[in-house]
Amino acid sequence: MELFQILIAALFTIQQSLAQTVTPFIIDGPLGAVSATSATQFNTGGSITVAGIPIMIPENLLVQFPATFVPYKDFVASAGSLTGYEVNVEGNYVDGKPIAGRVAISQLLGGLGSGVVGSVNNDGTIQVVGGPLLRVNTPGGMTQSTPRNVTAMAPFIAGDYVTWAGVATGGEIQVYALTAMNVQQKTVGESGDPVYVRVEDVIIAINDGTPNVEIASNRVTGYLSDGTAAVSIYRIDVDPCTGAETEVQVAIGQPKLGDVRNKFDIRWVDTTVTKAAREYRIKASKGFKVVAKGIQAGQYQAPISAIIWPENNVPGTPITQLAFQVLGQLKNGFVVGTNQFGQLKPWPGSPIPTPSKVCTGAELTAPPVQSVPAQDPPPQNPSTGTAPAAGAAPVANAGPALTGQVAGTLITVTGRNTNTKITDAQLTFAWKGPTGIIINNANQPIMNFVNPWQGTTTPTTRTFTLKICLASDATVCSSATVDVTTDKTADTVTITSYQVNAKNGGLLSVTATSNNVLSGINGASLQISIAGGFFQAMTPDTVNPGRYLFSLRGVNRPPSSISVKSTHGSNVATTTTLIRRQLAGATV
Repeated sequence: MELFQILIAALFTIQQSLAQTVTPFIIDGPLGAVSATSATQFNTGGSITVAGIPIMIPENLLVQFPATFVPYKDFVASAGSLTGYEVNVEGNYVDGKPIAGRVAISQLLGGLGSGVVGSVNNDGTIQVVGGPLLRVNTPGGMTQSTPRNVTAMAPFIAGDYVTWAGVATGGEIQVYALTAMNVQQKTVGESGDPVYVRVEDVIIAINDGTPNVEIASNRVTGYLSDGTAAVSIYRIDVDPCTGAETEVQVAIGQPKLGDVRNKFDIRWVDTTVTKAAREYRIKASKGFKVVAKGIQAGQYQAPISAIIWPENNVPGTPITQLAFQVLGQLKNGFVVGTNQFGQLKPWPGSPIPTPSKVCTGAELTAPPVQSVPAQDPPPQNPSTGTAPAAGAAPVANAGPALTGQVAGTLITVTGRNTNTKITDAQLTFAWKGPTGIIINNANQPIMNFVNPWQGTTTPTTRTFTLKICLASDATVCSSATVDVTTDKTADTVTITSYQVNAKNGGLLSVTATSNNVLSGINGASLQISIAGGFFQAMTPDTVNPGRYLFSLRGVNRPPSSISVKSTHGSNVATTTTLIRRQLAGATV
């Protein structure tokens, strides 16, 4: 009887597998043959062979290189020089046919090097002691500023310990990423300095809404030059017809407490179906200004460095297809230059999603204005600057409207002066908002405030005004407004650390965070459960709002599980995700 039941169960599983017409694949291997369906069509698809496996490339797909995205047509044109490069393809088998959804290529994906700088040469190369010759792709040259100028770049010098990633060619490595790991440059945003942001990882974990799967945590890690600044993460949604960008705030955080490197490690879990984008913008809460070479300090824009797809956690259930419909540019389309790229066609999955809008082709009437790199600004007192040219006036922009905000969270609003002939140092900034709201950094382009609590999800819209004036003439001003709409009360809970110290009888220590930074009855009031036991209160961190601590003596080995929940949130954070990330090789 038992054997009969096993055979029936096996037959049922086989029938399910045969009935499933869409299954996922991730293929990594050397690049083989490539071809395009059309030699002239800007958004053409075609075919690519990776590790000996031919894969269909749909129309409108961009190939991701380490430092850029390239239309497939242009990729095919240069593919002859890329034979043997490592390619990673994510896609689905649709009725047995492999169709790509995302393609990334590099000489060696994830290939890194490190060493000590021996010399910096005038031809734009850096010689590593006992190592290779590195060629910087934009060797503009940077010199030490006297007096010191926080708006100018600092040079690499002999003795710096650097890490790099690049392409080996002609006896040297052409680098596209170069970081001095033993150097820390600090600035003070409150004094008018720019705040620099460096991002290591943008890891997006997909929640596609299907059952019987495990959802991981989104994670963004990086560093700030000012450890007192808060950090906001924005998804960059793109209008498929015009290319206009809209920032959607998805998470907030701050550098780790006591971390002298000013490192931030922000994690959150999508409790509903994920909405993802090709790129994300990470912003500091202060120090937002244009510096040398036209670089915008205070923010860093980065593509997704890795996607964690849902993982089936119930044996015998159908494997979930890769949900490319949650990636806005793949589902809706996007703009490159004066070309409108539509939805991936054929769609790498089933059913085919409906785009958010249909383009007429007439939305782009003129080519975009080419930006001109700014010249290095002369050293100046950042608090006063020099007077602008006669007749120059600021033009205020309070940023895009923020929708879908969560009550009790720290909201960051980014304003700016759009007249590029006037620097921030030549201006004064003044934010005003509704009565009762305390605005932090009200005299800076970027401000933040704690979103008031509301007991319902009925949308509440609050309007903030940014007034920008000339520092040399307070009568020459410009104002703009921005609306912030709140319609959510459920916060997001994340377990940020847990450890067991077996000494002195054992001690379990757990740290968790909520994006609700309020205190009292409207705060998160996090509660913790150890090994499935009853929930008990965690202790709020009085220095870092939204952070909670817990310790328990008599524990000399890790418990089977740790769960943390909020009085307002719908998700329960567990150690499962962190353990999975550790097994996958991620740093926790």
